[in-house]
Amino acid sequence: MLGAMAHSSSVSVTQHAPGATVPAAAASRRGGWSAFALGLVVAPVALLLLVAAARIGASPSGWGYAVGLSLVGAGLLSRPWRRRRGLTRAGLGLVLCVAAARLVLADGTLLETPRLPDGGHRWVNRIVAERDGTLLAAHALVLSGGVPRSDARDFIPALEAAFDRMDAAEGALATPAVATYLGLQSPKSFDTLVIPPPGSATPETAIVFLHGHAGNFAVYCWQMARAAQAISALTVCPSVGPAGDWWSSRGERTLEATLDWLASRGVRRVYLGGLSNGGAGASVLVSRVSHPRLELRGLVLVSGAISQAPAPSVPTLLVQGRHDSMMPTRSMRAFAERLGRSATYVELDSGHFAFLDRHAECERAIATWLRERERE
Repeated sequence: MLGAMAHSSSVSVTQHAPGATVPAAAASRRGGWSAFALGLVVAPVALLLLVAAARIGASPSGWGYAVGLSLVGAGLLSRPWRRRRGLTRAGLGLVLCVAAARLVLADGTLLETPRLPDGGHRWVNRIVAERDGTLLAAHALVLSGGVPRSDARDFIPALEAAFDRMDAAEGALATPAVATYLGLQSPKSFDTLVIPPPGSATPETAIVFLHGHAGNFAVYCWQMARAAQAISALTVCPSVGPAGDWWSSRGERTLEATLDWLASRGVRRVYLGGLSNGGAGASVLVSRVSHPRLELRGLVLVSGAISQAPAPSVPTLLVQGRHDSMMPTRSMRAFAERLGRSATYVELDSGHFAFLDRHAECERAIATWLRERERE
């Protein structure tokens, strides 16, 4: 009887043990094929990022993201045929390490990225290097014909050189472009690039430089700050959104908030400037926006102005590319002629991106004009 009971017990075990493992095995197989399906999405994206990184000469963090995502994609695709998940975990670990490194190290040297008017910071702006996203978008624009050929000839090499110069001076830094494309900019809370002049003195003069279409990029603000050093001025570049529509009510309120912030910091004199759409907006806002505690000293328009805008009451510098087809040169010339003796017009042998491919001439023209204004 004991033998029968033992035999019955043995039979019971052999009947149920396999049955208990079937659901786990089925779940594992389903998980493997789900991972494979996800890998079919991730792997092509990762491959495109690797190709793009090679094409644009990506930053170290850009390469880190691309390689990490490639490891994740390879791990997901191979999941149904292997038991270990080390490849996927290694890829995720690399991506997280790169993100953590940028959160800690992307602090710049002089350049700051406060959120105005409250003065906080958006950590999301540190996650991606501005160089990678900007150059990727620039290549896409040129390949798609989004930039006229006459304006695009030296655009990408000049943009790469500008990033090389800024990276050498500032190191890793945050960029307002991330928050801009996440739709986070508003007159009540907007990212601002702030670049003080070298030295410890608190500047009483500031240049407010309005960005153009596609958003606020540190590389343009940094370049303007190099010219502003001629008069030891603080450079401030607020963000309005991807369209660069400074002439709108949103743009006007953003500029007003920026001027309030400058006055609270002890700034007494301001130059208003803008690039492309920012120049067009500045040519309009100079007659609409003012601050009781700030003296407006002049207007700097680079590759942009609205020729029908009211004549500004302050001296104006216009820097223009001779072959600019995006902001027609004839309109800029007509605007300068209408302003008469209060205008200084500088025309360079370039297209719309003169601020990049003729950066030394632009910097020299702006710095010379600023020094003359300060002497007066």
